[in-house]
Amino acid sequence: MTSQTAPPRAPRLLLLSLLLLLVAVLVAPLALASPAKAVTSTGLGTGYLWRGDGVSYLGTYLLADGRKAFCLEAGKSSPVGNEYDTATGPDVFDISSDDHARLAYIARTWAGTDDQDTAAAGQLAVWSITGLAGRSARYYAGRANERWPIVLEKMQQMLDEAAREASTSVSASMAVDLQPDGTGTLRADVAVDRVTGGPGQLPPGPAGSVTLSGAVFADGSSASSVQNGETVSFRAVGDLPQIVVGAEARFDDLPYGRVMTVGSSPAGSQMILFTGGTSVTATGSASATALSPLPFRPRVSTVASDAVADAGTEVTDELTLTIEPGDGLLSEWGRIEVDGGWAPIPVTVRSRLLGPFSARPVESADWPVDAPAVCDVEVRVVEGPGTYTTPACALPAGGWYTWVESIDPADTAEEEGRDRLQGWRSAFGTASETTVVPWSPDIETAVVGASVVEPGTCVSDSLQVSRWNPEVEEVVVDTLLIGPFAELPAVDTDLGDVRDLETAGLVAGRVSTTLTGAGHVETPCLMARDVGGYAFVFTSPGTTPGPDSHQVVPAFADMRVHASESFRVEAPPIAPVVPAALAFTGSGAGGLALGISLAGVLLVTGAAGAHVGRRQRRLRSPEGLGLAAGSGQPTTTTTTTGTTLR
Repeated sequence: MTSQTAPPRAPRLLLLSLLLLLVAVLVAPLALASPAKAVTSTGLGTGYLWRGDGVSYLGTYLLADGRKAFCLEAGKSSPVGNEYDTATGPDVFDISSDDHARLAYIARTWAGTDDQDTAAAGQLAVWSITGLAGRSARYYAGRANERWPIVLEKMQQMLDEAAREASTSVSASMAVDLQPDGTGTLRADVAVDRVTGGPGQLPPGPAGSVTLSGAVFADGSSASSVQNGETVSFRAVGDLPQIVVGAEARFDDLPYGRVMTVGSSPAGSQMILFTGGTSVTATGSASATALSPLPFRPRVSTVASDAVADAGTEVTDELTLTIEPGDGLLSEWGRIEVDGGWAPIPVTVRSRLLGPFSARPVESADWPVDAPAVCDVEVRVVEGPGTYTTPACALPAGGWYTWVESIDPADTAEEEGRDRLQGWRSAFGTASETTVVPWSPDIETAVVGASVVEPGTCVSDSLQVSRWNPEVEEVVVDTLLIGPFAELPAVDTDLGDVRDLETAGLVAGRVSTTLTGAGHVETPCLMARDVGGYAFVFTSPGTTPGPDSHQVVPAFADMRVHASESFRVEAPPIAPVVPAALAFTGSGAGGLALGISLAGVLLVTGAAGAHVGRRQRRLRSPEGLGLAAGSGQPTTTTTTTGTTLR
């Protein structure tokens, strides 16, 4: 800016004033179109205009947004009418950190003043730090006219105060003291690192706010206003196994630190220092952790390894341990202190496999006191929630089985957290815990009668029934007579599907027998009409499926060839016919001719019979039939119900 110490002529003063007004008028439209981050200096703020030239000025400048600013670069052109881009931070002007802190202090303390002496002294103090462009402070103080001694003295007071009070940074700290019973205290402190004297704790005074997590103040709130250096009480809340109390303090608008806001103009006019810099905030946080005294209650979800199994199968139970929620209970697994850290409270899950039952168990909260038990096993859980598997138990026989589980605090030692563990007991007969071993009766069969019979013999089969399911009232068994075969398939040969045998014409007969329990049953006889080998087999659809599609006795069959179930049909041998001697009564030639004719008829008939027999044996052989060719013989089916067991 222009620095004149000799008074100019009046016309020149008028001309300069008109030029300044013209510049302001021309720049104003540009300010309206400038980006939001830019601000325009609209004119003089608070200070003194030297009466010597009516132009030289000492004080603050007024900005379009209402703020005031000091000039930072003595000797450069005036900021009035120029647009400024702003920057805020602890190092936005090229000076030392200590000088940055002094300028920030001057801006916060005096840039917004409405007192002319203070504004003029503040501008002199700023130039004294950033540079006087080869002039003296006394030189620039002269712009205050007759007030220059006061301004010069006040400038020195400002510099002394800035050197004493300016700070490079400000910070807040928080201390939290948490007691085992969940109560505690906290304290927030503000520290300032001054240019002279270094870091120091501020005395009680600045007010801030503290926000708690995992705790509340005496009035039940989680946020409160606190004073720097004040000790405040709190109590922990929550249902987690570890009490974690966090506290964060915040102090806003603190008059400390070296952060300030400066503006620079593309026009090249001198940079400016804004009122108050920026809002300085100091924050501090701390936390403390302790074990919660609340109890917890485990819950076990269980799934049997097999819903359906065979006798002798080793089954297990899958245990998924979680937490059962409730008022006054932990929402997570309880913990204990181990070797300076935390560990889950150990528990023992006792499992019992009950059964066999002849019917599906009905779910209930109580366990039957007289229920048979297969085994008792246990799992000690030391890692807290998760999925575990019980030791295996073998299923001894057919029937229904179900697992039951319990957790007893007595299985956990006192030092392991017994006093914070609550017991648990499962229901009886839950579907996911139930396994069924379906079983059909054992049936041994044998042909009744001789192993070789004549065509047309009616042959019976005997059934020896054992291992009967007491839940079952009756089971229907179909006995089938398979044959004839030229050569009976080898023992243990599976004859295959009944429908294929029917297509091949090998089902010689069928009879149904209703079984009502263990014992001996003889089926009605089936006719074996043709020559060849035969075997009895049996099938059963099992019991009628229930609502859940489960069969207490599943379908079963035995389609194998057994020696005890096999027999042959053979034609009796034909005795030779010896013709009786004919009496000749004189007509020798006629009688002889008749005898010869009868003998010829017998020979032809025998030859034809032998040919038919060979053809039938060839068709019923395994090679000729492939167990699939039809014989054209009728199938006899006999159904018997209400058979008495013997």
